[in-house]
Amino acid sequence: MAYSILSLGNDTRKQAKSGLRDTADREANREAQNESIKTAEKTQTMSAVGTGAAVGTMIAPGVGTAIGAGVGFIVGELF
Repeated sequence: MAYSILSLGNDTRKQAKSGLRDTADREANREAQNESIKTAEKTQTMSAVGTGAAVGTMIAPGVGTAIGAGVGFIVGELF
């Protein structure tokens, strides 16, 4: 009888460790996905700034560059 109780305890412990391991893996995946999303958003914004600056430079070099970069930043943040 003692053997079955010890066996049951070991099985329960193994299941608990497995559950914690699965939870930790899910959390690590979620954090990696969140970081990837943040990086993609930053890349999109910087691309919009670059495009806006290029268009502004074509229209009016100097002042147009700054205005285009600002507009690109705003558009990149909104969308």
